[in-house]
Amino acid sequence: MAMIFGMLGQQDCAAAAVVCRHWSGVALDELWRSIPSLRPLFGLLGSLKRTELGYDLHPDVVLTAKSWDLFKSYGARVRHLACDDPSYDVGISSGLVMQALAVHPEGGILPNLRAAHWDVDGTGLSNVTAFCPPLLERMCLFIRPENASVDQVNRLLSDLSSSLANRLKSFEFGTNFTSYQDATMSTSLNAFLKTQRSLRQLRLPSYHIQDVATMSEVCQASPQLRTFCGEMRDLTSERLQLALNALARSGHSLRCIRLARSETHVPQETMGLADIEPLLQLSALEDVGLWLESKLHLDTQDIQRMGQAWRRVASLILYSDQGSQFDPCHLLTFAESFPALENLAAPFDCVGDIPNTNAVPSRFKSLRRLTLLDAHAPDGIIQPLAEFLARICGPEVTVVLSNYGPDSCQALECEFDWNRTWDQNWMTDAVRDWMARLYQAQEDFVCDAIGNLEWMEAFDNDFADEFRSAALIPWQTFNIGKISGKVKSASGGGFTAGKFTYIVVHEAGHMVPFHQPEAASDLFTRWLADAPLDPKLEN
Repeated sequence: MAMIFGMLGQQDCAAAAVVCRHWSGVALDELWRSIPSLRPLFGLLGSLKRTELGYDLHPDVVLTAKSWDLFKSYGARVRHLACDDPSYDVGISSGLVMQALAVHPEGGILPNLRAAHWDVDGTGLSNVTAFCPPLLERMCLFIRPENASVDQVNRLLSDLSSSLANRLKSFEFGTNFTSYQDATMSTSLNAFLKTQRSLRQLRLPSYHIQDVATMSEVCQASPQLRTFCGEMRDLTSERLQLALNALARSGHSLRCIRLARSETHVPQETMGLADIEPLLQLSALEDVGLWLESKLHLDTQDIQRMGQAWRRVASLILYSDQGSQFDPCHLLTFAESFPALENLAAPFDCVGDIPNTNAVPSRFKSLRRLTLLDAHAPDGIIQPLAEFLARICGPEVTVVLSNYGPDSCQALECEFDWNRTWDQNWMTDAVRDWMARLYQAQEDFVCDAIGNLEWMEAFDNDFADEFRSAALIPWQTFNIGKISGKVKSASGGGFTAGKFTYIVVHEAGHMVPFHQPEAASDLFTRWLADAPLDPKLEN
């Protein structure tokens, strides 16, 4: 029931909570599992009034033991606190939070909280430490500079170091402070990261990393770290090398790394593989993303070396703000060097020579999405470009071109239509060459029997006419002779299992083998033996 209510919207879940007592508890658990702010919870105590320090109880509200019991019961339901909704721009006053903590000295206000997402300014900083129960595993902390000072942030990180020691599995931290102010927080942040030995994900999306120690401290303190995302600000080439070397020495457990390098002034240097070479030591990487404000130059041998080092990489994003672009022929090198690649995004120069489709020695083996960044192409290039991409990518790959005009996008899409047609017709070929059988539970409300029969009758194939004219006849299990369902088949003649068969199993739900094991065993056994479920008695 909890899974069903989990699929409902808030209004439907609230309506289900008042149907009966049996539904009420489960529906309320789901309704309060995630809250966008503390205001709905504290509103249970009485009317709230906005003050300069945040929302507080109206002076006329009289708190009773019953009010606190109701507050406590609903607070125990909260698993995720997301204080990032702009409609709740003002939080709860610190005084009211401290009052609630005094009533709940054991376990805290939200004893079962697993994840907290804070987007606060100076007035809400003091509330963060009040919501760090023992079960908290994930925290996102974004701090706005309004009414906040660097000293306040440093004190908060110091307090969290003790209250959350070795408990977080995921931590995300960002600020809207200047780069200089971010630099003054590095000591406190590094000290906090040292206390998180269970950390698996660290994301610093809006914090400028300027201290090389940040890269090494987190990997040394968290041997289980799997994901690291951060922005390095104003690091010289030498300091960048030190930071990446520190990451490579201690980050052997990393599976995902997303790094951005930004500069106060537009850099004139060009980066190559030698500048990011320490990352090649991380052979377990599966997801790599690099955003650079300097030029990036990689030749064919560089791409091959990356592929040899990162054999497991399934997602690769390479981007430069300074107009660096790969030639389309480099796609051939990516296809040969990255066998596990599923997602590739990089800037490509589509104005240059497009390789001939007959000169494509290999294609991507696992690719599902290709994004050509900063791709501009004149009309005369579109057709050969589309043919080349279709050849090297295959029919199951989604190709996205950025900064492309709508007319050109439409033309490129038309060139891929033949590819999509092949993708849609694969079932027709499969039915012709193999045996296609769909078994369906009569009481299945996820995949209904009527709908599946209708699409099978509407599906054009070599046996469509015979299947449409065939009747649904009873099917008896071989061992006990029980009528277990009905069957409709084509091209079997009563002697074989048939090429195109529909089966409906009586008195079964979505998991047919669980509800009707005898019937499931019978239909699979006969199918593997190429024996019909509807033998014509006259034959």
